[in-house]
This record gives sequence, C-alpha cells and structure tokens, in this order.
Amino acid sequence: MFKFLTIKAVNLGEWLNTEGWIFPSLFDGIVNKDLLDGTEVQLKSLKLGKYLLAELGVGSIIAANRSSPSGWETFKLWRIDETTFNFKVFNNKFVGTGNGVDTVAVATAPGSSETLTILRNPAGGKLVKIQAPNGFFLQVTITIQNFSPNAADYSSRESQWEDSDPSVFCMTTVAVQMQGEYKVTNGYGPNATKVRNDHWASYIVEDDFKFVASNGLNAVRIPIGWWIASYPNPPKPYVGGFKWAEKYELKVVIDLHAAPGSQNGYDIRSSRDGSPEWGQTDASIRSTVDVIEFLASRYSKSRSLYGVELLNEPLAPEVTFETLNKYYQAGYKVVRRHSSSAYVIMGNRLRLGPVRRLSSFLHIYYLIFLSIFLFIFSQLQNAFLFFIKFFFSSIFSYFPSYFSSYFLSFIFTI
Repeated sequence: MFKFLTIKAVNLGEWLNTEGWIFPSLFDGIVNKDLLDGTEVQLKSLKLGKYLLAELGVGSIIAANRSSPSGWETFKLWRIDETTFNFKVFNNKFVGTGNGVDTVAVATAPGSSETLTILRNPAGGKLVKIQAPNGFFLQVTITIQNFSPNAADYSSRESQWEDSDPSVFCMTTVAVQMQGEYKVTNGYGPNATKVRNDHWASYIVEDDFKFVASNGLNAVRIPIGWWIASYPNPPKPYVGGFKWAEKYELKVVIDLHAAPGSQNGYDIRSSRDGSPEWGQTDASIRSTVDVIEFLASRYSKSRSLYGVELLNEPLAPEVTFETLNKYYQAGYKVVRRHSSSAYVIMGNRLRLGPVRRLSSFLHIYYLIFLSIFLFIFSQLQNAFLFFIKFFFSSIFSYFPSYFSSYFLSFIFTI
C-alpha cells in the first residue's frame, strides 16, 4: 500500500464564492433583497380573485383564470435592477408585450419588450403593479368567454390601490434564495465590486491561517468560482491565501465550486434561477478547462498546492457522463502540464443510482484499483471521489485513516 499524507483540513467556504447560508448578512444592503434572481412569485388579481398564468405552461397568452396557483401560475424573476425584472414562465419563455400591448410569453431570451417594472404599494404589504415598457400597466379584462386575458394598456395612477383596480395584484413569494455569487453581485449592482472586495479582505485573514495551523490542521480547501479567471490578476485575498498557507506550512486544495452556467443549478454554484446549464455546449467545457489552466499555471510552483478539484457536485442527469468524461480528461491533462505532483480530484455526479460508471475511465490514470471500492460505492450511493467532501465551513473534521488509505490510492495519480 502506498503511503500518503494524512489530511486534516478545514473548508474556507463563503470567502471567495458566496454561500449565503454561511454569512446571510452579506445580503442585508441589497434593496428589495426578497426579489433576487430566481425568486419565484405568484400574482393574484384583486379585482378577479384569480392568478396570472401562462396557459399550458407555454404562455402564448398570459391570462388570469385560476383560483389556486401551481407551476403554471409561478414566475421566476431575472433581476435587472432593484425594481426592473424579466419574468420567466414554466417552459423557460419570458413574459413580454409581443405587439406592444398584449401580454404573452414567447421569447426565448429577454429583450426590451420583456423588461417589466414592479411597483410596490408605498403603504407596504404584498400589493404591486406591473408596468410594461410602453409605460402602461398590466391589467386583467373579462371577455364574454369568461376568459381573462392580460394586457399592458391600463393607465393607472401610482397612488391608486383599490381592490377594483384591474392593475393591482397581490404578489406572493413562493421561494427566495439568498445564496450565490450571481445573486449577491447582481443584487448590489454598481456597488457589488466594493462589497465583494471588502468581504474578501475581511472574511478570511492571515490570523485564520495561523489559527488553523496552530490547532493541528495541515490543509485548507478553498472553493472558488469560474469568474476568478476573468481577473487580470487574482483577487488579493486569494494570492494572500497561498502566501499565508506557505508561511504556516499548510497545504491547499483548490475546488472549482461554480462552473460557467452552473453544474447543478444550486445557488452556491452561481446559478441565476436554478437552471443547470454547464456542459450543454463544448464552449462551456472549454471555458471551464481554461479556468483550470489559469489556476494550475499560477499556483503549480507553490509548495502549498496539494490538489485541484476539477468540479464540485455536477448534477445527473443534466450533466451527462459523456460530458463529465470529456471535461475530466481535458482538465486532468491541463493540471499535469503544469504539475506532476498535484492531486487531480474528480467528483462523481449528484442524484444518480449506481456510481461505478466513473471508474470506467478513471482506471486509465491510476495504477491501483481495489475491490474495496465496489463495497464503498455500494454503501455510499452518492459518494464523491474526493477526500474533503465531508468538510463544512468553519468546522474542523479529521479524515478517517481507512478512507485516506483507500480513497487516496484510488483518486490520485501515483
């Protein structure tokens, strides 16, 4: 059996990749923070007592004729600024004024016709009006067929909020997610750069690395997002992280926590509205490989670099095995081009049954494969093939010796 360094590490979550559940106060300065990207809302006409919906979930017509809401009556918000939004319907089309007046949902991508303003009742509460690009308000009307289409042709006074006003809706929030990087940066808008820089410079500091080392740990895992590669130079806290790790003789595992388009749709993977879109095009794979190139080229010479996790928690079946195979092979080659010693960490997909399929291509990289893995896989249906998955932010966890000997033999190139 090969011997490997026993890793005792802490995960530095929330530092360079926003995870709102860890530090929710980061969102406190956002105006209308209950209306971030991906927020799901339902709109009930006060005059009719019916909910707006996209008929059949398709939305060639937006109407108000349902007494109780479900998926068709739920709209996802894409935030433009604190009052302006795009409304996304069940089949991923966007609400707009196709002919300048009638409200439809046929656009596959939002434009000026799909840009709507939410005006809230100054008195507070859930009452809102929706203003279209033409300056008029959305209103519901009743036809002789007892059908209630919605049109953007009502000239309403902003001070008028009576129940009889056909442009007044009660807006119920179904789901609010204050989690990911996209939402916090888009929420702060032009102030986002300062907010993020202040957070990076203060959330984790050198004393934290000193504390980690002085308490018997020997490594840190740093989750990052794909946008790190868009900087001419990495953010100062990130560079500082490696310098501090070297100073206190800590190893560093870099974890690509969020890929372009989001590999699983979760907020902390920087999804805009819960849709996992990574890997659907070769371009998204290439851009992610470029991120790995960026990381490996910059930090391969650091004696603290211990491993590079190519992708955190891709979701099945949205991310196919073929896509993951292609990306992992390309990412592995990039890391090896810059380092012969850094471990390359490949995680399995979330939400799938048997997990053995990943081993069908991993064997080309490794000299060892033990039957013990079949037992491990059968016990851990959603096991991830990397050794630091069990870490939680600011909680020190110790890697069991039997897992370190088996998993490290399997996962890492030797």
